[in-house]
Amino acid sequence: MIAVRTKPSRESLARLWKVQASPARTIAALAVFLLIMAVTLISTVISLKKCNGSILLVVLAVVTACADIIVIVRTVRLPSKRYAAVQKSVPDLRSEYTFGDDHFTIHNECTGINEHIKLKYSTVKKVVYNECWFVVITGSGNGIAFHENSFANGTPQELSALLREKIGKKYKVR
Repeated sequence: MIAVRTKPSRESLARLWKVQASPARTIAALAVFLLIMAVTLISTVISLKKCNGSILLVVLAVVTACADIIVIVRTVRLPSKRYAAVQKSVPDLRSEYTFGDDHFTIHNECTGINEHIKLKYSTVKKVVYNECWFVVITGSGNGIAFHENSFANGTPQELSALLREKIGKKYKVR
């Protein structure tokens, strides 16, 4: 039996976000929005220089610029605010994950909540071990994540071997 106990901190949640977020997708989305904004602004300037610019083109440029700013702010700032809000609302949250031979259990405990969930390995959709973090995603779309320093019993290598044996190709190391 391998046991993991966690009490998430603001720093661990921020590190987890960096692991789970795809920088390539974020950069690609920002690049597309900035390209659209640049094309719109350039066409507005060209139209205004030719003195045949319409008010519709100017409004389109302003709306596109505002949309780009909103997307940039949401992409960069919102996730960290959400994690901070979660940490503030449940500061005493403690989780314990126990990995056995035929199933694993999740025990969440905080003020007013005592939740115990038992899951079979067949419900696991994907496991990713990335930069010292284990992320286990179940078929329902829910998941758990924990740092390799959180082990109470067992080691990350033992858990890695167990998960590789139980779920096969669904286990990824990045």
